[in-house]
Amino acid sequence: MNERGGSLVELCTVVAIIGIVVGVSVPGWAALAAKHQQRAVMVEIGSELRMARQLAMARHERIRVVVDVEQSELRTECMDCSASLLRRYEFRHKGTTVESMTTKPELIFQPSGRSATATTLVLVDGRRAPHQITVSITGRVTLS
Repeated sequence: MNERGGSLVELCTVVAIIGIVVGVSVPGWAALAAKHQQRAVMVEIGSELRMARQLAMARHERIRVVVDVEQSELRTECMDCSASLLRRYEFRHKGTTVESMTTKPELIFQPSGRSATATTLVLVDGRRAPHQITVSITGRVTLS
């Protein structure tokens, strides 16, 4: 007899093998997703600082980025105009906190794009791994 197809036992065996493979790989995927989310937060914070520098140069105004450690947020404000709040970026629900800054908790970008002071932010992710964002005196933002 020439049968095409499989028995119920074969089908259950294949489903069980797939279930085991998925069960073993899910924790690895969850850790990988958490790692990439932390990296994304770092990139977003770096982008917010670069955006503040670009706003200062485009608007020909001094732009201040206030780092609120308690609220885990960045506020981009115009120092020379009446409507001071320009942007807000919150990262408190993303597992990243600001551990320290080398200067007071604000960065000021001049209309030339230069920073008033060189600053390094040390951020800690959910795995307690430190990451640094450095703003040079020329205004360049680097992640490490």
